[in-house]
Amino acid sequence: MKHIIATTLSFAIAVFFIGCDQGVPVEPVPATNTQGHDDHDHGHDHSAAGPHDGALIGLGGEAFHLEWLHDESGKLTFFLLDDHAKSDVTTTAANITITTTFKEETVTVKIPSAKPTANEHSQFQITDAVLLQKLEMVGHGVTAQTTVLIKDTPYTGEFEHDHGDGHSH
Repeated sequence: MKHIIATTLSFAIAVFFIGCDQGVPVEPVPATNTQGHDDHDHGHDHSAAGPHDGALIGLGGEAFHLEWLHDESGKLTFFLLDDHAKSDVTTTAANITITTTFKEETVTVKIPSAKPTANEHSQFQITDAVLLQKLEMVGHGVTAQTTVLIKDTPYTGEFEHDHGDGHSH
């Protein structure tokens, strides 16, 4: 418990002192699996909100997308989307993973399906205030990536610095 409190406090202090410099553009990091991707414009901007009003992450060179949003309690919701980031798609995987790195500490969290007994999954949820803090610190000393297994192929994407997208109020 002391470790969680110390980690939470250190993130809060870092956020306070670093702030959010919206004047510096952030270069997107490409996903590691480029299967199914070509070099055409998909007609969306990852800084724009997805169909559920969340932030977008390209998976596998934008073969798929993951949209994420959160509320103030630390509840995180993720939606698996198609290559155009417009429609939900499903996977047989009952969870997705998020790996965060802060300094030299790497932590991987499994995010379970919102409907764990279903055969197909497109929405994943967890309430984890520490994970939320880490995701909010991406671009300020924290890196984060997600991996989703779709048709036995892992698709990975990087979280980008968030200037306010993904908030559910």
